[in-house]
Amino acid sequence: MTLDVIVAARRRTRRRLTIAVLIGVGVLAALVYPAGLYVNAHLDDGAMPSTPGPHTSAPAATSSSDRAVLPADVSFIRVAGVDLPVSAATGPAVTVGGLARGFAHTRDGAVVAAVHLLVRTTEQVGPVVFEPTLADQVVGEYADAMRTYVATAYAQAAADAGITYGQPLGDLPAIVAGVRVDAYTDDHATLSVLTSAVDATSVTRHAATTVELSYTGGDWRLVAPRDGRWDTAVVVLDPDQIGGYPPLQGR
Repeated sequence: MTLDVIVAARRRTRRRLTIAVLIGVGVLAALVYPAGLYVNAHLDDGAMPSTPGPHTSAPAATSSSDRAVLPADVSFIRVAGVDLPVSAATGPAVTVGGLARGFAHTRDGAVVAAVHLLVRTTEQVGPVVFEPTLADQVVGEYADAMRTYVATAYAQAAADAGITYGQPLGDLPAIVAGVRVDAYTDDHATLSVLTSAVDATSVTRHAATTVELSYTGGDWRLVAPRDGRWDTAVVVLDPDQIGGYPPLQGR
């Protein structure tokens, strides 16, 4: 599964796992055991959230219905340092103008959509990507709040780092480790994306980001997390909790 700015993370000696995501985002039947995306969880040396928030859930036992398997033709494109899957069978069918759209109306299409939309709605990717994604592919009560929050976070981070406005903030310090499908219907899907990253003490941390999707307007779209912030959808996991997140097959 929000993905935090690396520069700011280093300056404050903390890491935020991101998308959201990454980030936030135990996804890809094709991402075999890299660490996760962003997950708006503060990885300070002190206390970390270890219990699910309002929109998160603790891992459950993995069953065959939880698994998403990417097809043999899957390939990857890199966005903000995160490998995102692309396949003729699952989509995205189009990746232009910062957008990734045209996801298959299937469980596996939802998995791929969740990973793409989590990463592409973080400030890390820069406005060339997050602005069209937030404008065209995010719905729900908190969609406007998310647009405002991501734009503000990006502007502040870019100014702090001396980055020209419009440029990406740099690669995310995390990878997608697995994805669990918690609920799926023809018009709604809830997924939990497992991401991992190394914190300032060289310890690998894991977090799960809840990603909700709605199939509307002929495509999967992200339902904005509460208050428009990925950190409301993230929970940091202990090592013994990550077994319920099947890695995506194939990589």
